[in-house]
Amino acid sequence: MVTKLGETFAKALDMLEVEKNAILGLPQPLLDLYDSPVYKTVLERMQGFFCTLYDNCSEDDAADDNPESQEMLEEQLVRLLTREVMDLITVCCVSKKGAEHTTTASADGDDDEMMSTEMTLPSSTELTELGKCLMKQEDVCTALMVTAFASLSWKDTLSCQRTTTQLCWPLLKQVLKGSLIPEAVTWFFVSVLQGLQTHGQHDGCMAALVHLAFQIYEALRPRYTELKAVMEQIPEIQKESLEQFDSKLLNPTLQKVADKRRKDHFKRLIAGCIEKPLGEQFRKEVHIRNLPSLFKKVKPLLETDVLESSEDGNITVLFEP
Repeated sequence: MVTKLGETFAKALDMLEVEKNAILGLPQPLLDLYDSPVYKTVLERMQGFFCTLYDNCSEDDAADDNPESQEMLEEQLVRLLTREVMDLITVCCVSKKGAEHTTTASADGDDDEMMSTEMTLPSSTELTELGKCLMKQEDVCTALMVTAFASLSWKDTLSCQRTTTQLCWPLLKQVLKGSLIPEAVTWFFVSVLQGLQTHGQHDGCMAALVHLAFQIYEALRPRYTELKAVMEQIPEIQKESLEQFDSKLLNPTLQKVADKRRKDHFKRLIAGCIEKPLGEQFRKEVHIRNLPSLFKKVKPLLETDVLESSEDGNITVLFEP
């Protein structure tokens, strides 16, 4: 039959079935997301649907038999959901200007263990008009503040670093002029310290959290003495060093120390609540008071004087072979 067709219509039978139906005006059934390639017959699409349904049911049964896999799956889903929530709050409330923090994480941000050892804070972060409007509503403001600071201790390092550098301080700075109750101020500061206990082993998170804690303490310590009580509860804190830091902070007549030196001083004060890497948590320091020497020194024998040992006292003995 093909040989009887003219040259013009020789390739008419090479058309795909979907193209023929499109020319005839016949509607096409919707394709499933899992269909590949795009052009499939109805039978193939039905077979693919039932195969996908069977595979999903098998995975559900396997998850029930393996609770560890189910737990890991649920934890990963929670991480993805919380990141989406925090990113949504950040986009709605904060307008970022300047350089943002850099991470060595993967492009999709799933590998939260690959944190950067260097952290660059944004040069300036301001609330958007929507953010200012939301912060004027007391209920919404409370929900945003609680969500932002509570997320610092969630087991998601990447989300903690993003929230610390982009969201927490702009939100808190918006309510500093108001009358915050001491319990709220204490809770904000304790939340940052808890974040250090959870993520302090990552250098990027530690730098961001220490900077945030320093900002909160320096801005609110003159008005709220409760912050000093929180600092005194930090393990291994030196009370004399804390008194010295407070005296310089509260006395405006004293000469201001450089910002970096004050921040380093504050970091040493809160070092007791910073989480250490796993390799350093159980390290035992060895102190040997009296280490015995490996080689004993032998006292050299006293050489007798040749002149005294010679019987005749002749000096020519020295030159004899």
